[in-house]
Amino acid sequence: MYFMKVFILFLTLTMALIQSPIAHAQKRMQSGYIVFAHGDTLRGELEVPTRSTVARGVMFRKDPASSNKQFYSIKKLHSLHLSDGRTYVMRKMLPVSKRNTLCLLLERLAGGRANLYRSTYNLFGNNPDEVYANQSALIYYYIERSTERTRAPYLLQATTFRNDLRSLFSDCSTAPIITGKFSESNLLHLVQQYNTCKGNLTP
Repeated sequence: MYFMKVFILFLTLTMALIQSPIAHAQKRMQSGYIVFAHGDTLRGELEVPTRSTVARGVMFRKDPASSNKQFYSIKKLHSLHLSDGRTYVMRKMLPVSKRNTLCLLLERLAGGRANLYRSTYNLFGNNPDEVYANQSALIYYYIERSTERTRAPYLLQATTFRNDLRSLFSDCSTAPIITGKFSESNLLHLVQQYNTCKGNLTP
């Protein structure tokens, strides 16, 4: 009886170890669709963007039961749309430290007259293809006017975000008063208020 219990325990642990990587891989893939830069759409399962993939592209498979995957480089993408409601948009960032222009998939938190994005990618690392996973997961927030998408999104910072938002919102005569702390909830609240602007818009 003792040996039978040991065998059952061993079998249970073995099955758990086998299933764990499978479950982890399934979590990395989510149903959704890709919008390509040229306008075409492709539906299937997408690899959920992470700090190690947002500067490279996305892995895709048409059939959830298939192990065949196709990689699409970031410069071919316009946006990724996941079934849980998250949207990632490809944006060209300003060159940093004399590097070539870097493209990133930024998670869009709010869209409209102004777009607010979130990213955990360390844009200021020494190598644009390296993500410093050993560092704490800092969160960066970017903003842009939808009418100025030819420019790189602007990085918001805790010390200057109030003045930056006042300047960006200055084209709306009923723009919200910029108050509160530098937090995602407050930034989202302010941008959403600005996006409902019904006052006179100035050039």
